[in-house]
Amino acid sequence: MLIGVGKIVLDFYNNDDAPLKNSKLEKLCKEVRRKFNVSILEIADFDDPERCVIGFAAVIPDNWKMQSSQSFVRKICDTIDESAFARVMVEDCDFLTHGE
Repeated sequence: MLIGVGKIVLDFYNNDDAPLKNSKLEKLCKEVRRKFNVSILEIADFDDPERCVIGFAAVIPDNWKMQSSQSFVRKICDTIDESAFARVMVEDCDFLTHGE
């Protein structure tokens, strides 16, 4: 089994409204969950209105080739980049394998 994981840091330059950040973040996470069927949520900097760290994980079927898996994770990152209400500062994706 292959697991695709990612961490994305978003920068909300000059934002001082934490509830606004949280509502936009919730909308973004719902959209990504619906579109890709992955787990996604805020994993750090919860109280910082100018910064958000999102983590996601996707279980990838054994019959997918590595190139397809990388493409899938890339699409998730691209969707977040296109849909996010803040600038993407850091994007880090990786794959974990789980033995049979």
